[in-house]
Amino acid sequence: MKTIFSRILLAQGVTVLLALVVATTITRVNLSQSFKGFLETQERNILQTLVPVFADLYESGEGWSFLRDNPRAWQKIWHLSHPEPGEERRGRSSPNHGGQSDHSGPPGRRQSDFQLLRWMGPPERGIFRDRLFLLDENRNRISGAARESGRPGPLEAIEVDGQVVGWIGFAPLGNVLPPDADRFLAGQIRITVVSFLIALLVAVALAYLLARKVSRPVRQLGVAVKDLSRGNYGARVAVEAGDEMGNLAGHVNQLAESLEKSRTARQRWMADIAHELRTPVAILKGEVEAMADGVRPADERMAVSLQEEIDQLSKLVDDLQTLAMSDAGALNIQRETMDFSGLVLRCVESVGTRLAARAIAVELQVADAIPIQADQRRLRQLVLNLLENCCRYVARGGRVRVILSQSREAIRLTVEDSGPGLEDEQIEHLFERFYRVEDSRSRSGGGSGLGLSICKNIAEAHSGSIQAEASTMGGLKIQVSFPAWMAEK
Repeated sequence: MKTIFSRILLAQGVTVLLALVVATTITRVNLSQSFKGFLETQERNILQTLVPVFADLYESGEGWSFLRDNPRAWQKIWHLSHPEPGEERRGRSSPNHGGQSDHSGPPGRRQSDFQLLRWMGPPERGIFRDRLFLLDENRNRISGAARESGRPGPLEAIEVDGQVVGWIGFAPLGNVLPPDADRFLAGQIRITVVSFLIALLVAVALAYLLARKVSRPVRQLGVAVKDLSRGNYGARVAVEAGDEMGNLAGHVNQLAESLEKSRTARQRWMADIAHELRTPVAILKGEVEAMADGVRPADERMAVSLQEEIDQLSKLVDDLQTLAMSDAGALNIQRETMDFSGLVLRCVESVGTRLAARAIAVELQVADAIPIQADQRRLRQLVLNLLENCCRYVARGGRVRVILSQSREAIRLTVEDSGPGLEDEQIEHLFERFYRVEDSRSRSGGGSGLGLSICKNIAEAHSGSIQAEASTMGGLKIQVSFPAWMAEK
């Protein structure tokens, strides 16, 4: 199985090997080109040095006849040594021991000619000597290497008394380097290969350490994720660094915490639902059994009690359905043009009797007609839920303030009361499902704990928001904001 550890090692090794191949190739090509450039420069210097020598040979031999089609004489030039004792410059017709002229070698020569020509004699100079050629003034070959017309090499004119009498040049070098250059190039390549092999070993060692350091947190992450998939939401990953891997470990830990909270909330949700359903069902069962046993008469009082419990049960089921639809993204919003101000006033009027029964004063600051595009039934549910909280929790003789305003930025509905107030920690949990401030689950003191959760979902379904904070009146302040574009133009 391919792991991150093995992949990092393989990638590092392949990278260094590729670098070795590329660097070796580039080094060889670059050195070859550099040598060729150096040799071309050296060839021109050699030709410029040989031009006066061949000019002297031309003058002393009265032309190129002693070299034309005479390879022996051409080769003999490079094997000249010091002149014999008493030998001086003489013309082409100088006699030999037999009184005849010797056309197998060059005529009279000077000491400087020997010094210049002997440099070409040693075997290691063959790369120059074997490629040298001599042309006449019309560039016809006289002797030396064959000249390639398609690939001209360095060429220098030989002048005598200001007149071109011949040309001397080198045939192109081609792809063959001199032995010295080959040896030097091979040495450089060996050094390069050895250097990269050492670099490869170092890179593999570093890659091993890096791969082990990277793969270890990955394995830990894999174990933690596997535990999470099995339902062990208490699994955590140690965050050892602040890099991307550390950030990933932190995100996995946050996911684990969220899953753990979600499981706890789901368990509490199920317990709360069971409790809320059990209470009205138990009351209904008790009333029916008492009526069946003849303990209580089937009178109007009994019917009213049963109706209240059925209504409570029906409201709870409706609230649960609303939340379920909101969670599934299926909360149906039927937008229509409506007067938000009128809706708020009607809702306040509908709970006015209950508020008055507890001597709770209501202060209204509702703007004139605010036509908006919204779901009237859902907004009515939102406003009534907010006012229902006031009816349940505001102390007797308290005050409630309802404000509805419109600005260029938003449409805001604010409901605040005189208390009792809540702690900041309690305010943070107000919009959680089944959350109630009182510790007991007495249905006489509070509702099901779903009202504010439903308000939050309805506000968000209308692209709005809801928030709670402490009120300057001493109690709780809840503000619902809707975008300004909802207002009917």
